[in-house]
Amino acid sequence: MEETNLLMIVCVQCATEIDPNGTAQLKSLETSVNVATMSVCSNLTLERSQQALDKIRGNFDTENERLEIVTPDRYTEVFEILKHHFVPDEPLCRTFGVQWEQEFQDLATDVLGKNCSLCMIFKLSNEMMGIRLISYMHCADPPSNYDHMKYEELRELLRFLSCKNKEVDFFRRYEVEEAIQFFTLGVNKKFRQRGLGSRLLEAAVALGKELGFKAVKGEATSNFSQRIYQNAKFECILDMLYDEYTFRGKKLSESTGEHKMTKVFGLKL
Repeated sequence: MEETNLLMIVCVQCATEIDPNGTAQLKSLETSVNVATMSVCSNLTLERSQQALDKIRGNFDTENERLEIVTPDRYTEVFEILKHHFVPDEPLCRTFGVQWEQEFQDLATDVLGKNCSLCMIFKLSNEMMGIRLISYMHCADPPSNYDHMKYEELRELLRFLSCKNKEVDFFRRYEVEEAIQFFTLGVNKKFRQRGLGSRLLEAAVALGKELGFKAVKGEATSNFSQRIYQNAKFECILDMLYDEYTFRGKKLSESTGEHKMTKVFGLKL
């Protein structure tokens, strides 16, 4: 049998490897899922998201800023923000050595294709100021599996973020069958210090509620993003301390600086 060299993250506290195949199974809900029932996830079109946005935009638009659903014609602008204003500053991207690569773009494109990601537009120049990429999840979804990804650094980062899904047991905790899931938050450097991160999160929560979702899940990897969730009254479900995990023989905390943990957050809508 060929020897496999595992470069996986290791939990220092219990000295066990996180499942390298990412196949940890979510606990099944006690109540069965009626697949015949039309879910929010199965009927989420751009038109429907736009209708929901029109009902909430009055709470978030300003004289100079306009909240929008990200449409395909603006995907390139999203990629530019992720490449230049998210990846370089994100603690775990630095720790795992993640850069903007095609598989990262493919992943972002898949999330954007869920038709509910938000952006804030500067009216005077029509520039994209910031983005909140939003996906959704259903209790019947298969467990996270990133085996197909060739970009090792991104693959291991995603495995780290999903390795505690079974422990979080989100659907049972919030007694829901589907939920909004936040992916990334990025703000153009020239538009920072305006509270955009908080407003985009609040807008995303309002949009999810208007669409009919009953819960929201998100992971915050930095002190900055954790404050945004906490200020929005999210519940902290789980702390993942960086000094309890290693990658390539080094603790994650050795390169995350002031950021000491990822926090998993949830909110019942």
